[in-house]
Amino acid sequence: MTDAAQARTLLAQQAKSLAAKHRDKLDELKLAAKDLDRPDWLWHALLVSASTLGSSRGYKGLIENKENYNRVTFDNLAKLPQQGRHLVLGETLNAAKVRMAAIKAARLAKNFDCIVQLGGPLAAKQDLLSRNGCAAKIEFLRRFAGVGAKYSRNIMMDVYHPDFWETIAVDARVKEVSKCLGISFKNNEYEEHERFYLGAAHEAGIQGWELDRLIYSFKEEFLRALSIVG
Repeated sequence: MTDAAQARTLLAQQAKSLAAKHRDKLDELKLAAKDLDRPDWLWHALLVSASTLGSSRGYKGLIENKENYNRVTFDNLAKLPQQGRHLVLGETLNAAKVRMAAIKAARLAKNFDCIVQLGGPLAAKQDLLSRNGCAAKIEFLRRFAGVGAKYSRNIMMDVYHPDFWETIAVDARVKEVSKCLGISFKNNEYEEHERFYLGAAHEAGIQGWELDRLIYSFKEEFLRALSIVG
């Protein structure tokens, strides 16, 4: 299938069906908005992003493993000299089997320093949340090393922030669905991809955020359904 309008309608039909089927899961994911109450939320979000970039395997080893996670909390790293922080980050990410551990440790060390310069994790969070609108928050987040087009959206989408209810974090899963639909985007690929999926979400009567989370959690169901009816 190559016609974008037909592909969008087909995706919308499957999205509407899966949104109804998995409404409880979507409602559960929206409860993560409470994580914004954490004073150290921004640092935690950067750790989560590092743990999942390239492979979600690292999330289990870094975020869900309490021993590893406690070594790299902002408060515990703040007790160390700069070189010590970098060393602990590298050792911990490697132990957690985070992909590209050395590169991500260096990025996180820079991001730690950036948060310190912003006045600490609480002040940095307040600065971010005070930015008006989606684009301004994305611009703020992209100052952090390793945070690009996807993760500057995903960080805010993980906490169901209202400014990001109509955004898509275009990743390998989304691109796999696009491939199944037989569509591709050559110019401004990220933006065109996002517009296409937002169009499908609106046609389905759901939020862009909901379509994004459905694809993340239930990609295989999308692929099976699209392969049958496509």
